[in-house]
Amino acid sequence: MTDSLLRRAQHTLTPAQRRDLTALAQLCAADPVAHVVPRMHLDAALRSGVVPGGLWVVRRRVGLSREIAGLVWAGANLTITLGPWGDEESQDDLRADLAAALVGRLSRPAALVGEASLMLDLWGRVEPWWGPAREVREHQVSMRIDGPAAGIAPLDGAGMRLEPVRLAEPDDYDMLLPACVHMFIGEVGYDPMRHGRAAYEDRLRFLIRAGRAYLQMGVVDGVRQVVFKAEVGALGGDVAQLQGVWVHPALRGRGLARAGLVEVIDQVRAHTAPTVSLYVNDFNDAALAAYRAVGFHEVGAFATVMF
Repeated sequence: MTDSLLRRAQHTLTPAQRRDLTALAQLCAADPVAHVVPRMHLDAALRSGVVPGGLWVVRRRVGLSREIAGLVWAGANLTITLGPWGDEESQDDLRADLAAALVGRLSRPAALVGEASLMLDLWGRVEPWWGPAREVREHQVSMRIDGPAAGIAPLDGAGMRLEPVRLAEPDDYDMLLPACVHMFIGEVGYDPMRHGRAAYEDRLRFLIRAGRAYLQMGVVDGVRQVVFKAEVGALGGDVAQLQGVWVHPALRGRGLARAGLVEVIDQVRAHTAPTVSLYVNDFNDAALAAYRAVGFHEVGAFATVMF
């Protein structure tokens, strides 16, 4: 896949320019929940006027000009937004050209994440160059809630001495970090403190400073510690995407997730964004039950390919 081959393609992949930002934001607005991650970076670029290096534009050749056909966010994870234009054959050509450009111009990311049908199609095209994958999660349920969280049964907090759910503060970092690492290992499958520790710790500190990390303290085995946590991992286009929802293993099955989510949802909607979203593995029955109980409803499907 040489540059000459890419130039002959109908579609090309080029770094985004400031003049592209408004059109790219409009493209993401067609499905703000599915495209909250690239929209987050677009919003930051529109505010600052600085285009991040990970933002790429898919352009389609039309006569002597180019029009925007999609965008690629290439950070630690790679996510893609494509426009709905054209018939099935045109869409297939677009995906074929994009797959060639991804392999030819970008390094393999830590993961491919995004709308299931698109990401799995592209994974099939790039697998000979980027494979093998460590794991492919083909169906993750995308959910959203646009109103107040649903009422739930009162939480039995006997013996846990629960404190209110609140925003984490810088002084909470040392207690919050182990909970985040435990969640990450269980969800992703490796210890971020051994692989990419600096970036992982920097991100947690950023979320705390930005007012996007929530926690609840309680008592486990006589020790005050984090018993519930969640972060707004992505924020863009009036959508806040929750990530890292976690309950202390010793206290699971007692309703902490549902009660904590009610508080987080209401606080996020009041102070951060009117729509709260998340996505969850379709095999995680306990999490799905908790999310549905507090008012989340399904709006789509994601897929994740992890390397």
